[in-house]
Amino acid sequence: MLYDVAVIGGGPSGAVAAEILSRAGHSTILIERKLDNVKPCGGAIPLGLIEEFQIPDELVEKKLTRMSVRSPQGKTIFMHMPNGYVGMVRRERFDRYLREKAQKAGAVLVEALVKKIDRSADRFTIHLSKDLPPVEASFVIGADGANSKTADELGFPPNDLKVIAMQQRFRYSEALKPYEELVEIWFDGEVSPDFYGWIFPKTDHIAIGTGTEEHRHNIRQLQQRFVEKIGLTEKPYLDEAAKIPMKPRRSFSQERAILVGDAAGLVTPANGEGIFFAMRSGKLGALAMIERIRNRTPLSSYEKEFRKLYSPIFFGLQVLQSVYYKSDRLRESFVAICRDKHVQEITFDSYLYKKMVPAPWSVQMKIMGKNIYHLAKGS
Repeated sequence: MLYDVAVIGGGPSGAVAAEILSRAGHSTILIERKLDNVKPCGGAIPLGLIEEFQIPDELVEKKLTRMSVRSPQGKTIFMHMPNGYVGMVRRERFDRYLREKAQKAGAVLVEALVKKIDRSADRFTIHLSKDLPPVEASFVIGADGANSKTADELGFPPNDLKVIAMQQRFRYSEALKPYEELVEIWFDGEVSPDFYGWIFPKTDHIAIGTGTEEHRHNIRQLQQRFVEKIGLTEKPYLDEAAKIPMKPRRSFSQERAILVGDAAGLVTPANGEGIFFAMRSGKLGALAMIERIRNRTPLSSYEKEFRKLYSPIFFGLQVLQSVYYKSDRLRESFVAICRDKHVQEITFDSYLYKKMVPAPWSVQMKIMGKNIYHLAKGS
C-alpha cells in the first residue's frame, strides 16, 4: 500500500501530526520504534497547550501555581502564578493517549525501527526492523527525536548542539514533602554548569533531573551531586536519560518531507521546553502537509510559519542563556532578578500562551536597569 504520509516517531509531535492528517482523510502510517519508551522529560506543559489540544484532566497529574528558583549559594525565590498553572504529565501515559487519538482518527500504528529510507521521484520507501515489509509513502514527517534517523537519511542540515539530560524518579519521602505542590529549578554550577536542575512533582513520585551540554561533563556525577544536595538518601526506582537538541536546524523542510519537534531541534534554549513546541510544530506541519497534497503549496510554508510565530521566543531565551549561564556569579544575579514582581508577571504571562508579552515602558526601563546592575555585579 502507498500511504499519503509516513510519520516516523510516535511522540507528541508525530502523534499530533498523524491525527490531524488522518482526520483530514489522508492515509497515514505512524511508525514508533518503542511503544513503551519512557523519555526523561519533566513533563511540564503550559495552560495554553492544555486548552488548545483539549488535554483531559486525568492526564494532568498536578496543576501547580507555585514555583521557586534556587541560586548557587542556596538563596531561594518563591513565586506564585495567579492567572494559570503549570500542568504536570507523565510522558508514557501522555504519549500513549496521543497515539491512541491518532489511531482512532484512522492512522495505522506500527512498532518498528527505521533502518533506511530510499527516495525516488514520487515516493519514499522506508525499510523497517523486525522483518516487516517496507513502507511506501508519498510524503514523510520526521518526528524521531534529537538523533533523527529521518534527518540523516534525507540529508537535512545537522543539529550539532545537544544537551544530555538525566532524570530519576523517587517515591515521596519526608525529604521530598516540601515539593509535593512546588516546582523548583536549581541554577547551580555544581548541579549543571551550563543548564539547570529541576524538581517536578507528580501524583506518586518526584522527578529530579539535570542536563549539560553533550561531551562536556559527566551527567551521572552531576545528577548524583544534585540528589546529595537535596538531601536524599533513598534510591530512585527509575533512571532515564536522553539527548535534547538546543538549537533549531538551519532548515527543517524539503519538497516532500519535513521535521517536527525534537527532530527539527525545536526545544527552547535556557529552559529546555519541548512538549509545547513539539505539538505545535506537529500541528503546523500536518496542516502544511495537507495544503501540499491538495493544492501543491510548498512545504516551506510550515517552517516560515513556525519561525514567524516563535523565533522571538527562541532568540530571547538564547540571549538569556548565553548571558546568565556562564558562571555561578552570573547565575546568582539571574536568580536575584527573579525576585522582581514585574519579571515574574511577564515570565508567567509569556509562558502560559507562548507569546512575548510587552510591558509598560516604565517597567521595561526598570527591568533593564536591574539587569545592568546585576550583570555588572555578577561579572
